[in-house]
Amino acid sequence: MKLSILYGLTFVLFILVAKGAWTYTNKSEFCASCHTMNKEYRNWSHSSHGRWAGCSDCHLPQTNIMTKFALKTRVGIHDTIAYLFSGDQLRIRISNHGENTAMKNCIRCHEVLVSKINKNRKCWECHRGSFHEY
Repeated sequence: MKLSILYGLTFVLFILVAKGAWTYTNKSEFCASCHTMNKEYRNWSHSSHGRWAGCSDCHLPQTNIMTKFALKTRVGIHDTIAYLFSGDQLRIRISNHGENTAMKNCIRCHEVLVSKINKNRKCWECHRGSFHEY
């Protein structure tokens, strides 16, 4: 009986910690906690998107929670390893997969506006500097 209570409390504690970590890492301030993201964060916070959308709204898939969690984990591990072991720490570049995810999120949020335009071009080809200064 005591062992099952201990397991139950451990599980509840794990869920609370995981929920807190999820909430904290979804904040744009968390993304900016890495000093290499200062410029991107500053530019985003002064952009029109800074009032409405956070980093994870644009850079993570919004299809379902599992897809979002899986990519968030993969990108987090990749970025941490790159930051710790790469000599090129100040070079921020979005991957092809990241570009596709961001583009899908642009279309998802601005669906009515983009319904009649050429979706073969990237939004930031015309709206340069709207989100970050590239």
